[in-house]
Amino acid sequence: MRTPESILRAVAVRPACTVAFVLAFVVGGCASGGDSGAGDKKSTAIGARMQPVAGGVGHGLVTFRPYDGGLVFVADVGGFAAGPYRFVLHTTPVCTSPNGFSAGPPFVLPGTGAPVSVPTLIMHQGTATLSIRVPGITLTGPTGVEGKSIVLHASESGPLDAAPGVPNDRVACGVIGAIPTLF
Repeated sequence: MRTPESILRAVAVRPACTVAFVLAFVVGGCASGGDSGAGDKKSTAIGARMQPVAGGVGHGLVTFRPYDGGLVFVADVGGFAAGPYRFVLHTTPVCTSPNGFSAGPPFVLPGTGAPVSVPTLIMHQGTATLSIRVPGITLTGPTGVEGKSIVLHASESGPLDAAPGVPNDRVACGVIGAIPTLF
């Protein structure tokens, strides 16, 4: 059986984004599920594979794992132009339209009136890794991210709306749900 240390040695020569993903997976795989029973097979992490929209080539993986008070958001993305970006949760679990319109409007956390987003992410040479705690959201339920989409916007501010066939700042989209394991 491979130990976490041997896995980390095996990926030590790979790009930092791969190492960050493996670290998140290994550490997450060792975490307790909290209040779940011994026979409970429910995942304690969900995520989305980011696919390009608007003719782009960017891609990535986003995961969500619970912490006391919210979720830890981990993103590992690449293939984008350098510059500022932001991730925003959207209400509809669909990423099929050419301009990301199918993801629907931004998800507004009940009682806040504000869309759920994470701080600006700066791409350097087209790749970035981000790990941050996002308070107030959960995996499931009224404040849950499961069954929604996560959209990468190529801007640090500005409008989040979209219309069919109209260019906007959405560059990647992923539907949030169960993610396959590596091991």
